[in-house]
Amino acid sequence: LHMRFGRLCNRGINSSDEDDAATTAESPQKRSIVHFDICICCYNDASTDKSLEKLRSLENESARMSTSSETTGDEAFVVTMQTKLLVGTASTCASSRGAGYARNQAAKLRDDCNRNAREVRQVGEECANHFLCILDSDDIMHPTRIAEQACAMLSLDDEQRERTLMGCQFDRIPEDSTQHYTHWANSLSNERLYLEQFRECTLLQPTWFLSRKCFESLGGYLNAPTNNTDETNSQKRTKIIPDTLASDGMESVAADTDVSSKQFYRLFHPSEILDTTISKGTIGEKRKKCAQNNEKSANTLRLAEDTRFFYAHLNAGGRLHLHRTPSPLVSYRHRFGMSQSSSTPRKLLLKLRAKAWEDMVFSGNSVWANGFAIWGAGRDGKDFLKALSQAAVSKVVCFVDVDQNKIERIKWYDNPALGGRRIPILHFSVLAKNVVAVDEVTFGKIDKKQRGEDCFNIAQSKHTLQTEQHNGSKQKSVSKTAIKNRKKESNESFDSEVLHQLPVVVCVAMYRTKGALERNVASIGRVEGKDLWHIM
Repeated sequence: LHMRFGRLCNRGINSSDEDDAATTAESPQKRSIVHFDICICCYNDASTDKSLEKLRSLENESARMSTSSETTGDEAFVVTMQTKLLVGTASTCASSRGAGYARNQAAKLRDDCNRNAREVRQVGEECANHFLCILDSDDIMHPTRIAEQACAMLSLDDEQRERTLMGCQFDRIPEDSTQHYTHWANSLSNERLYLEQFRECTLLQPTWFLSRKCFESLGGYLNAPTNNTDETNSQKRTKIIPDTLASDGMESVAADTDVSSKQFYRLFHPSEILDTTISKGTIGEKRKKCAQNNEKSANTLRLAEDTRFFYAHLNAGGRLHLHRTPSPLVSYRHRFGMSQSSSTPRKLLLKLRAKAWEDMVFSGNSVWANGFAIWGAGRDGKDFLKALSQAAVSKVVCFVDVDQNKIERIKWYDNPALGGRRIPILHFSVLAKNVVAVDEVTFGKIDKKQRGEDCFNIAQSKHTLQTEQHNGSKQKSVSKTAIKNRKKESNESFDSEVLHQLPVVVCVAMYRTKGALERNVASIGRVEGKDLWHIM
C-alpha cells in the first residue's frame, strides 16, 4: 500500500504527479488529494500444481482494470485509488526456499514493476507512506481492513509508525476451531502482547500491517538456503554456510542476497546449523547420519518465518499493537494437519523461543547473571533447558513444581549433557519472597488429555492429607516439614536468601489450570517482564 498526500491547484500538484496535475489543470480551486496505490503481490515459490496458471489468469484480468477516482461531497477533497495484481515466480528448475523467502520476493515486486519507484519514494516523508499488509493465500481479508489499519498507523507519530508491528482481531473458519487460542489472541492488551511474547507470536502474521521502512530495517524475513544436492550414495545433501545463516541480510528488500552481513539480527537455533565435519572422506553410517541431519536442518530454516521475524522486530526495539474494531478484519482459516503452521514441530518453536529469550533477556542482564529457576519439571521445562546454551544451562539453580512425585521421589533431573551435574526439583514455595504469602505447601498434578483444549485441571493426589477446593480445582495441602526434610536429604545446601531472589522462567501453560498456576506464580512475589517470564 503506497499512500501519497498532496494539494492540487491550477498550476499542478506539488507532489510532482503529472497525471494528477493534468486532471486538475482546468480547476483554479485548490484541492487536497489522497492517492492510494495498492499492489497485491503474489510470489510462486516453485509450486508444482496449477497455482501459477491461476495467478497469471488473475493478473491478466487485473491488468484490464483502470484507476478509479472518487470525490467526496466537499469538492476540496479528492481520493483516488489504483489497484493492480503483481505476480512473481521462481525459475522452472528452482526448488522451494520457504515462505520467508517468498514473502521477501513478493515485497519487492512493486519496485521491480515500477522503474520510477525510486523517484516516487523520494517525494518526501510528509506526502508519502508505504505500508505492507500481510495476508495468507487461504485466508479472507474483510473489505475495510486496509482502511482501518492504515488510519490507525497514520494516527501514530513518525517515530512510532516506523517501529510498530500492528495486528488486528480475527475470526476462524470453521467458526468453532481453536476457540481457546482465538479468544486469547483477540483479547490481549498491549501490555500482555509484550509480557507473553515468549509464549507465542502474540500478533498473528496473517493480520500484520507495518511500514516498509520497518520491514527494510529488519532486512525482511530470513531467506532459507537453496537445496544443492549430490548423488553420492543417493543421499540429498544440503550445503549451508553457517556465517551466511547468521546474518542473511539484504541491503534493501529489493535485493535478494545470501551475502554475509552483520547488520541484521537473524533468529535460528544452533541445532539448525550444518555439521561442517561432513566431507568426502566421511564414510559409512557417520556420513549418512550427517547428511540426514543437514537436510533436516535446512528444512527447518524454511519453517517458522513469522516467529523469526517477530523476535527480530522485538530485538530491534519494535512496538506491538493490536488494532481493535467492532468486527474482525481477517478470517483465519484452520486446516488441521494441512497448513505449514500446524506441521511446524513443537520442539522447533520452543527452541526458537528459548534462543530469543536467551538473546533478549538472559544475555547481558545482571538480574539473571547469578542464576535462575525453571518452573515446571515436566516435558516442557526439560525441553526448554535442553534448548539453552551451556552458558545459560550452567545458571539453572533448580526446577520448581507442584507435583509431589517429582519433588519427593524423583528429586533430581539427571542428564549426561549436564556433565554429571544434577539439578534439584523443589516445591515452588521455596522461591516466595514473603513467607507469609505461602502459609501452607500445596501439591497437585496437571492432567493433560490428548485432544481438545480447556481440558487441563489439577487432579487430587492418591495420598491426600488435606484437600481444599479452589474454584473447582483440587490441591493437596501439607505442612512445610516435607520441604525442610527434602532439603536435609539433598547433597546440596540451599541458601534461602538466594532462592528468594532467583528470577524464574515459567514453563507451564497459562490459563489452563482454572487459575491455580496464576495464583501460585503470584505468591512468589516476582515481577513479570523483569525477573519472571512465561515461556509456555
